[in-house]
Amino acid sequence: MLKKHKPFLSKNNPLNIKQYECEQFSYKFFLPYYWLTWLGILLSLILNYLPHIIRIQLGKLIGRVIYITNKKRRNIAKTNISLCFKSMSDKDVDNLVRKYFKNLGRTFIDIPILWWRSDKVLKSVCKVKNINYIKNELSKGKGVILLTPHSTSIDFGGRSISEFPIISMYKPFRNELINWFVGKSRSKSTDNVVVYPRTDFPFKSIIKALKEPNIFYYIGDEDLGLDNSVFAKFFDEEKSTLIAIRKIVELTNCSVLPCINYFCNDTKEYITEINKPLVNFPTNDASSDAIIINKCFEQMINKNLAEYMWSLRIFQTRKQGTSYPYNDRL
Repeated sequence: MLKKHKPFLSKNNPLNIKQYECEQFSYKFFLPYYWLTWLGILLSLILNYLPHIIRIQLGKLIGRVIYITNKKRRNIAKTNISLCFKSMSDKDVDNLVRKYFKNLGRTFIDIPILWWRSDKVLKSVCKVKNINYIKNELSKGKGVILLTPHSTSIDFGGRSISEFPIISMYKPFRNELINWFVGKSRSKSTDNVVVYPRTDFPFKSIIKALKEPNIFYYIGDEDLGLDNSVFAKFFDEEKSTLIAIRKIVELTNCSVLPCINYFCNDTKEYITEINKPLVNFPTNDASSDAIIINKCFEQMINKNLAEYMWSLRIFQTRKQGTSYPYNDRL
């Protein structure tokens, strides 16, 4: 039987869930099966304290290795970029893919910062641009949906806005120790957060929470099939687009603020950039709303094109008669 995952949460959280209802540490994590995982956790601690210049070089090296050795993900990224930018040359596509994997490698090296450093230290490297947009909407007593696409820096986004009451989702790791360890870093004692497993998301609880000044941090660009989705243009290609957000807004009258996470090479900071609230959303037409959603994603992604998560299968659900674009399936 598959394990039923529980949420991660801080003691203070928007839904007042008790600590015994969240994921807990298990003594089975001390069994030999997990010893290699513990070694990896120890290595992450060491990486965390390496000088920044060394982490940068290691990140570039790891990105290069992934690009060379992971043919499957490299081809997915090339396919996605070629579909999204049909006029882009093969050379430019490959250059963008290389930059993407370099950014991915940097994130692999930097992400232990989120696991080991204090909230005070993290606030020095995680910044929010246009934070007043969030504060203005919350001050009206309204809930807020932060609508964001995947990026290589997505984990730093949650830390950037940790001063607010937040509800979000996570995709459970197969390794239960890693799942617990990473999940705890997303729900520090200084936070006001609930992070639900994506496989057991309480829609009614979210509706109730968003009738109050809480934030739902929603990563909405995945291709999860045809349920609650319609096809709409995403750059130059039709994409199965999630529209469940329409129903949430209708039921709660919450505000939707597009946002994106990226690394700023000049300041060496992880930035969460917030856009103005969507106006007249939702409309009375699901297809029109899907277009609005994808336009928001495009605008956000274009702020740093090489940081979008191009190695996801964002076009796996196809219109009838349209061929499957990827060479292999998981």
